[in-house]
Amino acid sequence: MDVFVDLCHSLGLPVWMAALLQSAKRLRSDHSRRKKAYRLLQRKLISHRVGVKDRSLPHQHQPTYVYPEEVKMLIRSAFPKDVCGYPDPNYDEVVHITIEDLWKIEGR
Repeated sequence: MDVFVDLCHSLGLPVWMAALLQSAKRLRSDHSRRKKAYRLLQRKLISHRVGVKDRSLPHQHQPTYVYPEEVKMLIRSAFPKDVCGYPDPNYDEVVHITIEDLWKIEGR
């Protein structure tokens, strides 16, 4: 876990993200670990209502998140094998997350 905490500190990201990486670490392949880390991060953002427009429908509007480069670098550094670079989506349901958004979650 200390390795993940150090990675978070070096990239200027909140330490709670290290727990997501630790949870994903138990899977077999780095591809599965990255996918799990992104899914856990998405779940945390949705639970804190980041980018969710209608408060009465929590699970019917799940936005597509585009993460900052620091988050991508963190997850790719933690699980480096077989990394594929996909272009960021660009349509109406996309929510661009900033590092400030991630730091606000830590305080909640």
